[in-house]
Amino acid sequence: MDILVIKDYYEKAGYSEENRNRAASVIESFQNRTPGSIAALEKCSIGDMKSYINDLTEQGGCDSFTLLALVRGAYLSGNRELYIYFTQIIERDSIIANLRTHMETVLGEKKAGEIFDGLTVPPRGAPPEEAVQWTQKLIGKMDETLNGEECRTALTANAHGIPPEAFAKEAAYFRDSPDLESYLTEAHKRSVATLQEHAETGQVWFEQIITGPVVDYVSSHREVLGGVLEGSQIYWTKIPYDTVAWLNEKDSDKKRYYACHCPMAREVLLLDGETIPGKWCNCTAGFVQQRFNAIFGETVKVDLLESVLAGDDRCRFAINVPERFLSRNA
Repeated sequence: MDILVIKDYYEKAGYSEENRNRAASVIESFQNRTPGSIAALEKCSIGDMKSYINDLTEQGGCDSFTLLALVRGAYLSGNRELYIYFTQIIERDSIIANLRTHMETVLGEKKAGEIFDGLTVPPRGAPPEEAVQWTQKLIGKMDETLNGEECRTALTANAHGIPPEAFAKEAAYFRDSPDLESYLTEAHKRSVATLQEHAETGQVWFEQIITGPVVDYVSSHREVLGGVLEGSQIYWTKIPYDTVAWLNEKDSDKKRYYACHCPMAREVLLLDGETIPGKWCNCTAGFVQQRFNAIFGETVKVDLLESVLAGDDRCRFAINVPERFLSRNA
């Protein structure tokens, strides 16, 4: 990777010259890690990057700035496989912090402390499989401390820290729609159009590559990236994490793995004899809740119906629509 590319990115993003040079140094150090040769970031494998980050960690050099520079380098170099890998680890610290903050709010600091204190957070940059044990221990502590409804409430969190403004455009679309069903239909059409654009350009959509079959799948399943209104509930199915692999996979266990988005849990689906309870997916219910809270302008309840961690082949939710918005459909 040309070092000027990362410098240009940091300059356009408004970073200081010191940070531009520091980011360039991170990429240079990686590409020159083998004496006498340059290992291009464009060709770096996931295994190679895991080894490098492990070495950095042992040397005390895997700080957040370094890790983020490597993430951006993977993206700018066009190494899509490596960039997608990074999406599984880059947010882990903030997810854990956001979960704790949410639990302190809904359970109280004392009870949240009983759950979180004593748990060792996986090292920054550690591979996704190292998050599994942390999640298992967290769920174990929650089971010791909370009843079922408390556990559901505690896990239904905005774990990714998404601000309400992120859904402002969708809220405006809803306000301008004649009714809820029309909004959901048009929202799905917009999602399909976005995926089609990414399929045509080859640009990564969030954490995955989009192809024609992916567009066709979403187009024919209105619950995915849209929602289907039945009675007083909207049914919503999470798009698979790696839809290309999910569509092609025949093995049911691996198919569930390709469906799961959670960087704190998905690797358990490849580990024999290891499990994480399906109720963990209430965390994804929290993600869905944020969208519809913003759309409706009030807090809604989201029910977890199906979970790949519980053995289902998809993650599916029901959003309970406030009564006053159902009248617009009458």
